[in-house]
Amino acid sequence: MNRILAGIIFLLFISTGYISFLVHDRQQELQKLTHYTTSWSAVQLVSEYYRFESWLGLYTIDDTMQLDDVRLRLDIMLSQSDLMKQGDLGQYIVSSKAHRDLAVQLENTLDYLDAHLEKMNRPELQTYLKKMHSLDVPLGRLSSGALDKDINSITRTNLKIKTLYYIYSATSVLLIILSAILGMMIFYQNKNIRTAHLQVKSLAEELQRSKEKLQIQNTKLEYDVYHDSLTEMNNRQFFWDSLNKQIETAQQNNTAVIVMLFDLDRFKEVNDTYGHDTGDMLLRQISDRLKLMGLSTDSLYRLGGDEFAFLSRGLTENQAVSQAQKIADTINQPYSIYNTIITITTCVGIVISDTERRSDYLYKFADLALYEAKNEGAGKIKVFRQWMLDKLQESRTLEHDMAMALANKEFVVYYQPIVNSFSREIYSYEALIRWIHPLKGLLSPDSFIPVAEKTGMINEMGKSMLEMACKEAATWAVPVKISVNVSPVQLSSKTFASTVLSILKETGLPAERLELEVTESALFSESTTPMNTLNKLRALGVTISIDDFGTGYSSLSRLSRIAFDKIKIDKSFVHSISTHEDALNIIRLITGMAKSLNMKAVAEGVETQEQLESLQALGCDFAQGYLFSKPQPSVDSKIRNG
Repeated sequence: MNRILAGIIFLLFISTGYISFLVHDRQQELQKLTHYTTSWSAVQLVSEYYRFESWLGLYTIDDTMQLDDVRLRLDIMLSQSDLMKQGDLGQYIVSSKAHRDLAVQLENTLDYLDAHLEKMNRPELQTYLKKMHSLDVPLGRLSSGALDKDINSITRTNLKIKTLYYIYSATSVLLIILSAILGMMIFYQNKNIRTAHLQVKSLAEELQRSKEKLQIQNTKLEYDVYHDSLTEMNNRQFFWDSLNKQIETAQQNNTAVIVMLFDLDRFKEVNDTYGHDTGDMLLRQISDRLKLMGLSTDSLYRLGGDEFAFLSRGLTENQAVSQAQKIADTINQPYSIYNTIITITTCVGIVISDTERRSDYLYKFADLALYEAKNEGAGKIKVFRQWMLDKLQESRTLEHDMAMALANKEFVVYYQPIVNSFSREIYSYEALIRWIHPLKGLLSPDSFIPVAEKTGMINEMGKSMLEMACKEAATWAVPVKISVNVSPVQLSSKTFASTVLSILKETGLPAERLELEVTESALFSESTTPMNTLNKLRALGVTISIDDFGTGYSSLSRLSRIAFDKIKIDKSFVHSISTHEDALNIIRLITGMAKSLNMKAVAEGVETQEQLESLQALGCDFAQGYLFSKPQPSVDSKIRNG
């Protein structure tokens, strides 16, 4: 569009200039029409010549006529002859040789008369007059030629003016058309400009709205960065920023920094029992309660899940514990959610530090205190002590040593017999893992199995123990069973069954001679993998025994889902069998249940004859304990030699 407008404006400029040129050219041609100098001068010259001849002729025949009159006409003629030397007539005469010759003859004739007029008589003048008559015809042709020249010039000028008129008209029409087009385009352009202006105005308004919306979004985004979306409490990011500020302020004022971590007890059970919607509602109600306590909005945080935090400074230990108890009491009050009363407690870990200024360490210390509180039970409050860090470091050292022990094969298997309660014949041997630590000596499984389960090293450790036990049992001449404990972590692996079968195949031990002992916690979980694994192994001939029965969360419905071969009664009941009637009744209940389910009952921890006799009276099938033998690094030589 801009190029077209520029082109039209350029054409208008050229056309206007050209019209100006045409007007000027037309004026020049019109002026030519007024210039008849050639023909007019020629006619005047010839007319004066003819008039002079008439006066001269009259003078020769009329005696009354004065010579002065003739001289007057001669002088007039002489002045007219000067026109032949200048102006348009002079140019016309110069353009032709005949005309030049005629002009010379005329000039000579007149000059002669000018010089001799007064000396000549009338007869001489008559004679000279005849000579002058010879110029009449050439002068007539000169006059007519000049007239023809002017007529032709006028004709050409008229044609040129006519042509100029047509060009002028056409150019004027073109100018009118271009002006109309230019006007239309300017109108259209103005319309487009107005439309564009409206669009720009609309866009500006939209940009303003977008800017305001973006500012709102940025404000919300900034809020979301530092606040929990579920409870609208300060989040973990805000917690770390606030903790660093608290440390900086405490350092300037030489005050203590207090970090409290709150973890809800059995919150997972709320989610599992009532659903995650109820769990979310519970977290929101806890948040609302904490906000109503009147504490500083910058002191309470939700770190994620069911973990909350409180920050402060300048409190003593008693004040910090008191504040933690107030917050815990607020959380511990019953909640009504979807017409259901839910009661929940919280454990608290506290760190109070006058010297430590590293935020990650303070959080770590509070977390260690919380861990110890959770270990002690629901609703506990613990303040960080140095021994907690020492315990953690010891655990880290234990993990490292354990990894080295697996590589160096420092784990060995001890064997403890399980005997028939009545005949005392050996029914099987239980394989018990031991660690021969290079510095600490022989370590029992209680000191390292929990760490192995937490780190996942239990899988490699359990596999190694199973290989050693099966390989050892395969060498026994008497085909008694070998019992091996299995960790819940091992049972959670879908490859555990194939691992057991591979070891049996490599060692040559029949599946019927292997007995796996599992705890209740390994079975009663949300995953179906442990049950499926045990059912698969039992179908192949492996015996399954449930260990430490009565100490977990057993249920008959769960027990019925897998046909166990034996139930092992926990030693805590056996130790109290002689002194607590409740323990006796529990063992009676377990042995009775085992018989009704076609299972065998095994009592652990039998140390006295009195305990054995009580178990015999209750019908317990098998017994195991120091009464018969302590765990030994090798089996009875009779079993080995047959």
